[in-house]
Amino acid sequence: MTRHRFFVPADSLQGDTVRFPSEQSHQIRQVLRLRPGDTVTAVAGSGTEYVVTLEHVGRDVSGRIAERRRNQAEPRLRVTLYQALLKGSRMDLVLQKGTEIGVTGFVPVLTARAVPAEPSAAKQRRYETIVREAAEQSGRGRLPEVREAVSLGDALTMAQGTIIFPWEGEYTRHLRDVPLDESGVSLFIGPEGGWTEEEVRQAAGAGALVVTLGPRILRAETAAIVTSALVLARAGEFA
Repeated sequence: MTRHRFFVPADSLQGDTVRFPSEQSHQIRQVLRLRPGDTVTAVAGSGTEYVVTLEHVGRDVSGRIAERRRNQAEPRLRVTLYQALLKGSRMDLVLQKGTEIGVTGFVPVLTARAVPAEPSAAKQRRYETIVREAAEQSGRGRLPEVREAVSLGDALTMAQGTIIFPWEGEYTRHLRDVPLDESGVSLFIGPEGGWTEEEVRQAAGAGALVVTLGPRILRAETAAIVTSALVLARAGEFA
């Protein structure tokens, strides 16, 4: 049976003891109905995971570390997804599936055709919760970071490694032809209405490689998921 996984703050680890935060304590006690002697996996984001035998299950939950091991699910290639803000649940889907696939970090981007408002503090917390739950479900060893929204210009300045910029107006350069920098990949995905030509010129001027994803027009959330998977597959992350 799959052992339940929890990302915990680093200060939850105290010697051989793990003390779970109140929200996770509630989940362990009230939702999962776990008892002393049951085992869970705690991950503190360092790449090491801990098999924990629960000892105290009350208002606060704690347990003793029974085993330490390196997580095997983190990709070797760092992929940062710069996603133009999407409406409704579409952004949630990109965060969830991107985390499962192996995206290292997410940066929402404000663009000409994206939804106009920056995410609120409450929505930012929701984004972080979605990523944490997806990381726990998929066995990740590190928690992908969700940055605050930035302009396209700032995003291009931040981008490192190979900068990939899919655009439906490109026909000659294919994703498969782009060399992947070992230092990482910065993947830019546009909004529902697509990039403007001015934004494409801005990206190309900043060193981005504008590519085609083929003859079919993909929704923004589909493009984000598919392109992330294709990049990681080229790096050997999907056997």
